[in-house]
Amino acid sequence: MNRIRISGKHYEEIKKHLFPGDEKEAVAVALCGRSKWQGNVTMLVHEIVLIPYEACFERRGDFVHWPTNIITPLIEKAHAQGMAILKIHCHPGGGEFFSDYDTESDLDLFTGIHSWLDDGLPHASCIMLPGGRIFGRFINEAIEFEKVDQILVAGSTILNWRYTSHSFVAEEMQLRNLQAFGKKTISMIRQKKIGVVGCSGTGSIIIEQLKRYGLGEFVLVDPDFTDKVNLNRILNSTIKDAENKLPKVEVMRRSIDEVGFQTQVIVFDTHITSPEVIKELAECDILFCCVDGVEGRHVLNLISSFYLIPLFDLGVRLDADGEGGIDNIFGSIHYVQPGGSSLLSRKQYSIDKLAAEGIKRTNPEEYENRERNGYLSKVNESSPAVISINMQVASTAINDFLNRIHPFRNVDNECVSFIRIIFGELYMEYQFDETPCLFFNKFLGLGDIEPLLNLSELSDASKAA
Repeated sequence: MNRIRISGKHYEEIKKHLFPGDEKEAVAVALCGRSKWQGNVTMLVHEIVLIPYEACFERRGDFVHWPTNIITPLIEKAHAQGMAILKIHCHPGGGEFFSDYDTESDLDLFTGIHSWLDDGLPHASCIMLPGGRIFGRFINEAIEFEKVDQILVAGSTILNWRYTSHSFVAEEMQLRNLQAFGKKTISMIRQKKIGVVGCSGTGSIIIEQLKRYGLGEFVLVDPDFTDKVNLNRILNSTIKDAENKLPKVEVMRRSIDEVGFQTQVIVFDTHITSPEVIKELAECDILFCCVDGVEGRHVLNLISSFYLIPLFDLGVRLDADGEGGIDNIFGSIHYVQPGGSSLLSRKQYSIDKLAAEGIKRTNPEEYENRERNGYLSKVNESSPAVISINMQVASTAINDFLNRIHPFRNVDNECVSFIRIIFGELYMEYQFDETPCLFFNKFLGLGDIEPLLNLSELSDASKAA
């Protein structure tokens, strides 16, 4: 499958430039990272260059002639960093096709680019139509055209255009969902691949809802097994599962298979820092973070940034009163779009806690020694959340997800970065925070680099792709 992904920020900049209101063609060029996994090739927009209108030799409603030497610095960057070039122009009058002039222009431009870069890897050319939809083609080293199968925009509203055959929707089983959201939205869900990391309290409920919307494919990650202490909140778990120490991901796989929607399931009963896990999650259209710890949140935010994937993070906090009771209960749903703010910049975790959790996982004795001597932050233990709280938080997250692929709320998606539920006050609020995170944004769209995710413990892992 050939794919292109764009952050919401870059998409809006390109759209504004290509459609300035003069009904003439315009052009932009992007430097793209790459991701390769099991036959799929994805280009990920890292940096854009908007070709100035005044620099073009000629612009008409069906034609743009521009000086290609203006992107020489971008091609030099692509050569130095092993990246790809994406050209995108507009058809202000519509027309979902590449004209003869478009093809002539692409052949000329990309013959030169392939000759210069000489890496045997494809580049791409796309067209944006009025309204913002994009379609395109890859240009391989033989200067042959290959259709782009999917283009995803990871913005406040998630745009996802697929140019392959649609998946079958079991209309009898999906009748109520179809009545609520329509065939188009249910078909969109059917075509999605979603990663859920953490299959316990909130995670099992996220999975339950997505599977009953007829999701096409899951990637489930959780290194833990089912225990008796989990039975109060993991959906579909049984006492037999706890007695047999069945991995949580296997409980989820069984429950998905038994429903009968023919949803595909990939499971990993390992830690998220496994290279294979990271690369499989990087293939997903959406990610859900349902973990208590810091390290999982950090790695998922890295995957979101490197591979331009929207991320939903769920959290539950209970404040004890010190006398065996609870003062208040809080739930949060953070939506992270690449190029905006991050879980780190929103203070959902700290670098100190991240370091402590990593050492505890890889070297427990060293962690105990450093924590005892005050050199490390104490790693939080798992939250004592219960199913009724988890249900409301997970349901709010799924409704937020549904609204971002099919807006139905009276509040615009671009106004909502995260949602907070204050159970003690019977109150729910939303807030906006999209101040770019300086730490994560330098990784925007880099894709497969060495080391993978810029994590030293994953050195050489990206070569396995």
